[in-house]
Amino acid sequence: MGRILFEIGGFFFVPFVAYAAFLMWQGRHPQAAKQMFERKALLVQTLIGLVLMALVVLFIGFTDETRKGAYRPAIFKDGQLVPGTIE
Repeated sequence: MGRILFEIGGFFFVPFVAYAAFLMWQGRHPQAAKQMFERKALLVQTLIGLVLMALVVLFIGFTDETRKGAYRPAIFKDGQLVPGTIE
């Protein structure tokens, strides 16, 4: 669960990294550029990041295999481990 949240949360930072790359491409250092910390720029980047996260969640929700049924946990049977299944 933590890995999934980390991967989806990574999409939030894509606009910030893209903007920093854009500033470097223009020859300005991101830390020295005052525009990066303007309210409007941060607001736009935050909104784009949230939209990207929502789109990723929707994409995963619509394309993920649906597993219907009850989960049967793994058990030991005759000295062998029988893996858990979804029935």
